[in-house]
Amino acid sequence: MTDRADYERQVRLLVRVLPYVAEEKAFALKGGTAINLFLRDMPRLSVDIDLTYLPIANREQSLHDCRAALQRIGQSLETSSPQIATAAQSISRDQLRLLVSDGEARIKVEVSPVLRGTLHPPIFRDIHPRVADRFGFARVAVLDEPDLYGGKICAALDRQHPRDWFDVMLLLRENGFTRATFEGFLVYLISHNRSMADLLEPRLQDLSAAFENQFQGMTEQPVLLHDLVQTRSDLLKSLSQLFTANDKSFLLSVKQGEPNWSLLPLPGVSELPAVRWKLQNIRAMSQLKHKQAVANFKDVLNRL
Repeated sequence: MTDRADYERQVRLLVRVLPYVAEEKAFALKGGTAINLFLRDMPRLSVDIDLTYLPIANREQSLHDCRAALQRIGQSLETSSPQIATAAQSISRDQLRLLVSDGEARIKVEVSPVLRGTLHPPIFRDIHPRVADRFGFARVAVLDEPDLYGGKICAALDRQHPRDWFDVMLLLRENGFTRATFEGFLVYLISHNRSMADLLEPRLQDLSAAFENQFQGMTEQPVLLHDLVQTRSDLLKSLSQLFTANDKSFLLSVKQGEPNWSLLPLPGVSELPAVRWKLQNIRAMSQLKHKQAVANFKDVLNRL
């Protein structure tokens, strides 16, 4: 288990890095850092900087621009202090990372150029005053809540990490689902590289190892593993209750490769690159495989 003091050293470095990230206007902050250090009063520590690339350019141009932006961030950080070292990584062709260390801690700055563009314009936010008092001030562009939580819910259903379930737990307990947040979830659902069926009916994983090794020590108040396991059930139940007939018809039309955009009348969704990529992959399926996938997805929707 990572010691809380180690997590706090990472947060201190993270806050030190954020102003340099903010200089790159093509990025907006998302994920646990946006939720816990900007929207909330630090109910848990967050030690990664996850970014969304905002412009909707072509794939190759976006990859090039993201690499260049991360390189500029790294150069600026190294110029700011001889203690800071950075290293660029390509996790995959579509996942870029900058590692930042200061001799005491190391954090990751990550961006996926595939998931570029947003449903709503980002909002400039000051870091929460409680965070500023302990770790320093920062002001950055942050995804609006429907984007922020739409992506977070899909991440929780996909990777099923205790940190994600904790963030979802507080959403369900303290905020509840608005229609705008649910629509954000629908957009990120049709943008995700995992199938919609797998996200709506996930194979539930054992959380105990990740809870012990990558979560305990991060939260302000004690959290039980049982609480996070229960959150999975609570989320799936909440989603089931929020789906309308139109929502199900819309998702089915996407799975069929012919989306009926009038059923989700949100501007710009059809132009989001990840949505277009999803549709391209659906349309590239063999006729037999596509027919089977549609039939399976109908069954999933009927069980909601």
